[in-house]
Amino acid sequence: MLTSASQCRSAAASLQQGEKKIRVYDLRLETEAKTFKLFKIAGRDFNDFLQALHKVFGIPSSETFVVATTDRIVLDFDRFKELQDGTTLYLLQHEHQVLPTATVENISFMPHYDTLIKGGTYEYYASENKESLAYPLAELIDNSLSATAKNTGTRIIEIRMQFDESLGKPAVIVLDNGRGMTTKQLNKWAVYRHSKFTKETGSFFENEISVGLPDVHELVLSEEEFERKEKNKEDIYSTTILNRKPGDFSHVSEDERFLRTIIDEERGKESFTAVVITGLKEKHISFLKENFDAWTRHLAHIYHYYIHGINGNDLRQGSKKTAQQPTIDIQITLREKPNKCPRVLNLREVDDDMQTLYINSAADTFEFKASAGPGGGTVEGVLRYHPFLYDKETYPKYPEDPKDPKDTCNANERKIFECFWNGRLIPGTKVAEFDWCSRKHNSRTALDIPPECYRRLSGVLFTDDNFQVTTNKMTFMDLELKLKNNQTIFSLVQNGQKSFRGNIQKEFTQWLRTCNENFDKQIKFVGFKEIKTRTDVPTKKMQHPWAVFSAIEWGGKTYKTGQLVKTHNTNPILYGKVVQFLLYGNFDGDVYATGGQVEVSREPKALWDMTKIVPISKIDKTATDEAIKKNIDSDSEKLPDKLNVEWPNGNPLQNNDILSAGTTLGKILQCLKSDKELAAYVAPHLVNTGFWFKKMDHLTELGKYTLNLNTVVHETNAVSFGGRALPKFTLKFTIKEGEAASFDISAMSPTLRVGVPFDIPLQIKDGYVSLMLLNFKVCGKKMNESLCVFIIYDLEVTLPGLKQHTKTIKISLLPGIPHSLHVKPEETSIDVENGDQVTFHVEIHDEAGNITANPKQIVRCEVKGFPPVVTDCSSTGAGQLVTKPINLKIIKGEQQDLKAQFVMPDNENLVLRNSEKIEWIAGGLLENLFYKLYDEADREVPLTAEIASMIKVNWTGDVFLEDLVQGKLPDLQVPKRVGEQRFYQVSYQDQSVSVSFTIVPRPDEPDEYKSDHLKLITFLKFMGLDKSAITFKWQVGTEPCTFKTKLILLCVFFFFQPLQVLNDHGISKPFVVQLCDDWGNPSPDQRVVVDLKTSPPGLTVSYRVTAWLRPAFIGVVTLATDHLLQFKGSFNKKPIPGPSVSLTVLPDPKKPVSLSVEYDTSVKFFAGSKFPGLHLDKEIPNKVGKHTIQFSLRIDKNDVLYSNQIRINVVANQPVKLGPVSQTPTPVVSYSKDIASRTLVENMTLKIMDLYGNPAGEDLGGKVIITIKSSDGERNKSFPLFETGASSLAINLVEGKAHIPVSNHSSQDHSTYVLVFKPEVYAHLITLAAFELPFLFYNDAQNQQKMSELTRKKDELSSAIEKYNETLRTYEELLKLLTGKVGHLAVVQDDAAAWVISWHIRGDMDCVITKTTEAAQRIYRDTQGRQQVMALDSVLVSPGNRPLPHIRNGYPLFEPHGNPVYARELLIYPCDPESCDIVFKNILGDTILIDDLDSANNYRRAVVQNRIQCPTILTRQGDRVSGRGKFGGAQNRAPPMATLHMFGAPLPQQYHSLMEQIELLRQYCSAVSKREEIERERDDHVKKIASPDVQQKEKDLEDKKRQLREIEKELGMLFEKGVDDFILILLNFN
Repeated sequence: MLTSASQCRSAAASLQQGEKKIRVYDLRLETEAKTFKLFKIAGRDFNDFLQALHKVFGIPSSETFVVATTDRIVLDFDRFKELQDGTTLYLLQHEHQVLPTATVENISFMPHYDTLIKGGTYEYYASENKESLAYPLAELIDNSLSATAKNTGTRIIEIRMQFDESLGKPAVIVLDNGRGMTTKQLNKWAVYRHSKFTKETGSFFENEISVGLPDVHELVLSEEEFERKEKNKEDIYSTTILNRKPGDFSHVSEDERFLRTIIDEERGKESFTAVVITGLKEKHISFLKENFDAWTRHLAHIYHYYIHGINGNDLRQGSKKTAQQPTIDIQITLREKPNKCPRVLNLREVDDDMQTLYINSAADTFEFKASAGPGGGTVEGVLRYHPFLYDKETYPKYPEDPKDPKDTCNANERKIFECFWNGRLIPGTKVAEFDWCSRKHNSRTALDIPPECYRRLSGVLFTDDNFQVTTNKMTFMDLELKLKNNQTIFSLVQNGQKSFRGNIQKEFTQWLRTCNENFDKQIKFVGFKEIKTRTDVPTKKMQHPWAVFSAIEWGGKTYKTGQLVKTHNTNPILYGKVVQFLLYGNFDGDVYATGGQVEVSREPKALWDMTKIVPISKIDKTATDEAIKKNIDSDSEKLPDKLNVEWPNGNPLQNNDILSAGTTLGKILQCLKSDKELAAYVAPHLVNTGFWFKKMDHLTELGKYTLNLNTVVHETNAVSFGGRALPKFTLKFTIKEGEAASFDISAMSPTLRVGVPFDIPLQIKDGYVSLMLLNFKVCGKKMNESLCVFIIYDLEVTLPGLKQHTKTIKISLLPGIPHSLHVKPEETSIDVENGDQVTFHVEIHDEAGNITANPKQIVRCEVKGFPPVVTDCSSTGAGQLVTKPINLKIIKGEQQDLKAQFVMPDNENLVLRNSEKIEWIAGGLLENLFYKLYDEADREVPLTAEIASMIKVNWTGDVFLEDLVQGKLPDLQVPKRVGEQRFYQVSYQDQSVSVSFTIVPRPDEPDEYKSDHLKLITFLKFMGLDKSAITFKWQVGTEPCTFKTKLILLCVFFFFQPLQVLNDHGISKPFVVQLCDDWGNPSPDQRVVVDLKTSPPGLTVSYRVTAWLRPAFIGVVTLATDHLLQFKGSFNKKPIPGPSVSLTVLPDPKKPVSLSVEYDTSVKFFAGSKFPGLHLDKEIPNKVGKHTIQFSLRIDKNDVLYSNQIRINVVANQPVKLGPVSQTPTPVVSYSKDIASRTLVENMTLKIMDLYGNPAGEDLGGKVIITIKSSDGERNKSFPLFETGASSLAINLVEGKAHIPVSNHSSQDHSTYVLVFKPEVYAHLITLAAFELPFLFYNDAQNQQKMSELTRKKDELSSAIEKYNETLRTYEELLKLLTGKVGHLAVVQDDAAAWVISWHIRGDMDCVITKTTEAAQRIYRDTQGRQQVMALDSVLVSPGNRPLPHIRNGYPLFEPHGNPVYARELLIYPCDPESCDIVFKNILGDTILIDDLDSANNYRRAVVQNRIQCPTILTRQGDRVSGRGKFGGAQNRAPPMATLHMFGAPLPQQYHSLMEQIELLRQYCSAVSKREEIERERDDHVKKIASPDVQQKEKDLEDKKRQLREIEKELGMLFEKGVDDFILILLNFN
């Protein structure tokens, strides 16, 4: 129905002018029953009202009184005018008068208009079904925070969960020490949403609350009352407030008797607020009990920054703490059962709420501010980075808490920022990201940042009042819209100050990159190789150092070199094998890091033949080997495989065809003659014709040709790709000459010699001028008797039949080679007088008679009987010879005839032919090697620097050009090994002309010998392009050369030095040792003895020599570092030097040798706590003092490593109780005048202790309040009093000594009381349990004495029982350290062996074996030294098992009889084989067991003859041969088996088989039983679901839901579904 505005105004005016009634209580006197009187005040002033009061209440005019509201506001004229209809007033003697009785005030709490106007907006419906029970409790905490906002001291808020049925019905009570509320404020509180939309007092945490007199205002809101009023058509939004004095609980019903304690606590409080919620649903009660940790964690999360301050709960060492910590204590108390201790938790103690986890797992933070435009508010934000460490992400996960059934969340979307409104968490609003911190908008500038780094961010946004939240404070209404508005400005915050410089997106990207590089430890780099410099890196400072690794461990996978990988987000996508992993930095071992690069060799190699270096993050971790191989195989199919050739005009050229010069060749790519490339073309690919080449005209050069059609790479023209040759086509053909047409004379020497043949090189040509067809060699002689030097002659050459048949060239002639020797005088007979000299003139003529001068022309004149004379004719061709005076004995004057002979000595050079094989002494040196070059005309070619530079030899690289120009070759060192033939070659111009020979070294003589020194001169003669020859000319000299030979040891190594060997491992390849001479030639003598020594000593090496020239094996036994293995030999007791091998002993990475324990020495070890830092369920000892810890590591069945013993000091734990230093007997006192009979305790010392009775809290001070209570909990029972007549006594908490007698006050006879010592310490938040001492009270001394005696006996028995229990606990601990008796540790299968071994060690069979010396000493003390004990930690035995004495280096020295075996090897250890092995190695040692006595003696004799110590030998017949060789006699013969304690025999194999079958049957039986039980449960459940009772309950549920929806619709409001049906009681102390 519509109404006009005027109608509304008239209705309002009539209401304002209606009757106004108020209630007045007369509270001046306390004796009368207090009822109210109604007064109509419409149209009256304050004086009229006062007169009415005097009249109605009969107040004399002389009496003074005040009229005040329930808020104690005294009325005056102005305030009287403001009174509203229904106001309640007090008539008091004075304004501070205490209320004599409770009063009732009517109030109305009509919902605010916003409830109707905004009832369907987002604010009311936001966060529906998203809250747990923690959030309704948070609403109550918000009220308490508002009430305590002006507190100057600590703000205390307590939530009590009262679920103890003995105290009444379940309830939740919220208490605080705030200023409280007046009745007016309490009325406004009842108006739904009032304070949310009419914010009269500023922000949420700064409400103004008035303070009045100490009246308590109670407001009760009940769902049942709402339903009753609605049913009776009464005003729903009206109720009453009960106003009373503090401590008055007379109105409290029995089922709410728990309120009596709360109301009783009101006395003495200045102000408080208490909110009591009852009517809780059973499922919510169960939730609050069972999930106490979960919802308290939620509360600690919501109020995290209220509790811990602006920096939050930073538990890390060295974290920043604010100067002034928050003074807000929010305490939760849960009381469940009468006999169960209440749970008390201060939210400050919670350390696993999400904000605490975020703060303490963050490696770095990024602070910023956001300004949301004019009037839009300011938001402060913090981004935190949670790095990846080693093998997991450190981003905190939500604890696995059970959730409220209505608590739901979207698991598919993870948002970054949690939002706080004025310091309080708004749980339903989370902001995902901003543009400047999202990867999507930073993709270009953050290419090097892995995308997962953006998922390691958490953040917090702190807002102020400019941002609205919903009524239930679950979500923001406009936060994200304002922040993502274009007008919002983000700026960086540094050191708490806003920075106006820089771009926030750039700063954030750099910060994230730094976090990734410095904090993430995501990838483990293993297999360090080297440090290298990378020239492919463009930035010079980043080129070094780069560490190279062979593998990485990333994301649970291992990637190694050679492994197939695929990349992602690269262009193009790479498929290939890992070459190496690169990490920038200087490392020398395994390291965790983020980033790094991987070098990938692209596959298939034949297609790509290249490597790429990409970030490791580009490796596609989802790719499988099958998918990668499939892609590689697909690419391999793209490679060219075959080359097809087609010839134009159908005229193909066949292989090895012979063509005439000038033939046209079509479709050619490369034409080669010898090594010279004549033509090369690259043909592009044409769509229709493929690859097409133009024709090549006029092939005019003679010779053999090869046509190569090669597939080439477009960029490089390479004919191979990826190590694979590309398809090719090869065709060979020959070009021959055409018809002869002309000739030319090629260059020839301009000077010719008389009588020496010479060549005239002619080039006969066909019609193509450039083609040489033939080479002619023309020889001729010029015979001139009188040669004129320097005359030029014309030489004419004619070839008939050619077009140009004659050619002329210029030549000059020189004398020829020596041909004859002419002596002057020319007479054949010369007369010489005795005593005269004879002079001869000699000339050397060529073939034509011309005097010729040549080098080394020496003429020698020999006269028999006289010394020869010589002359040198090298320069002039002539010379003079003068003999010595001729003095002969003339007999009878007869003429003596002498013959003079003239000769020219000739140089006889030895010539070595090509491919000749010569022998030379091993290790010798060939010197003075010379060479000469000849052309095709067999003419010597003059040597120049250019020619000499093309001479190459294969025996050395050190060639001096100066020597080569002189024709001298480098000296040649002959190999030192006999039988090692060596090939040598001298080549010219890249081996186009070469000469080769082979030298076979021959052994040196075994003693000194002499040989002529051989001088080698080498001449090279070239005989054409296809043939060559080398000749050697030998000249024998006279210099002797002496050689000696000696024997040495030569070791052949098959590895690189230094040799690296793992500790306790052998080498992979053996050594081969050979006896050689000084040059390394093997000697056949096998009488040499080889030994192996180490330097420096300390390295134990085991080896064996199998035969001469057989492998030697080395095994390293002890660990060292760098060593030298020296091979030494001896021959006929003379030492022979040998080689040495550098050996580096490396630690075996798979075999630990020591156990080192590092720990924080500053850590305190609290008694009874868990050991810090250990993932072991191991507790610290309960008693304080010094304790010893030792760690052990089991390597295998036989080896166990022990750490050094660590001494720790166990200190007392947290103080929890007060207790006596010594056990106190139960006191018995009586009603007597004797002070001894009335004394309870005397000189008793009480100390603050931890849970285990250790003194704790020495630094705590305070008092001990001593009271007496009944042992059965009776309250009305009369209690004894202390001597002073007081019911309590206080003593200082200093040493706890007190003399406390009982006064002569009577009490009940035969009563038991408890003396309670309650400590009160000054320290905050420390609550200690009281010490209670029961005592008996009697009225007469006789009964006291009798009961005192019984009590004393009881205490003695209790003390004795405790001592026995302590002893038993000690024995239990001792049993854990016992291994057992020797006779029980092993069993023996062989009866004879068990008999003799048991007899041999019969003195040790009852020895007790312990693990520690302390345990052994304890047993020794307990048995007064009668028991044998042995501690394993004091026993040292050699590791491993050594072979029997007759075995050396793996080979037996002789063939033993009697089956010898170590006795300990026959023992079988059922339990703890490692410890048992140590025991019997120590007891039995190397004792040997053998069949009989003869075999034992023979074995011992053979061992001793080999100079080896022989241990004790036992026989299966019961005999013993001692280690000193003694046998026989009773002491060396075992007694009968019946007289000995022997080792037991193992259980038969059948026993174990039966046990296995029994276990299988037991498992089968259990499975069948479980199956039958589950089937029964299933049938019962199906029947129950289909029962009528369940169907009726479902029907009732739907009916209830329908009724609820109708009621909510009529109410016009929507109550939050998370709040229970409740009765709300406000206890207000104002």
